[in-house]
Amino acid sequence: MAAFMCVLMACASNKQEPNKAAASNDLLELLTGFGESLSKRNFDKAVDYMVPEEKAMMLENGQVPADKQKMLLALPLQRLIRHPGIRVENGHIAGIYAVLPNLKQGDANSMATAPADNGSAEPAPAAEAGPMAGAAPEGTQTDESQGTEQLANNPNDPKLKAAVNKFFSAVNKKNWSSALAMMSDNEKKSLLDEKGRLKESAKQRLGAIDQKNRDALMLQDGKLTGVTLLLPSE
Repeated sequence: MAAFMCVLMACASNKQEPNKAAASNDLLELLTGFGESLSKRNFDKAVDYMVPEEKAMMLENGQVPADKQKMLLALPLQRLIRHPGIRVENGHIAGIYAVLPNLKQGDANSMATAPADNGSAEPAPAAEAGPMAGAAPEGTQTDESQGTEQLANNPNDPKLKAAVNKFFSAVNKKNWSSALAMMSDNEKKSLLDEKGRLKESAKQRLGAIDQKNRDALMLQDGKLTGVTLLLPSE
């Protein structure tokens, strides 16, 4: 009887844990747990590994929608560990949102700025293949997919540089409406109140934005993503 009760207690404990990600200062440990959660299609737990502001942008009505699930599954996890935009903040992973693949535009992935071994690029795993598909041997992408990837995410791309300069110019002039208009909808909504107006705290954060680490910014559907990664914490 005692043994049976222990089994029940263990099962109950396991049922309470699946969506709770353990905090850590070890990026590899966090990414491992993040990848394991994705491989099990436990998206609630996967986004729990992300910093709160990025996790909030991944949720709709408290759940990860299907399009965001596909983006998460298409992430090349083996490259995140050495991507300069991926880091640990307060025990969680920061930078995931900015490197999500833009599947609508057919981008293979948004990791073009990450250093590649021996100058080769790793193929992005297909959404249906699961997040661990990236463990396959490195290969080469088609010229077409590489060109699309560079156009959207190359920090030296003229369109991206022009958008970034225009955004910071608006911020420096405190032209908040222009700055918000250049941000992706998912990012700017975290800066707005219930009436859709820019929060006073958000104005202060925008005014103190990190203007040096511009490589975190990318273009997605003509809008800047990664802005929230450069903002100081509230």
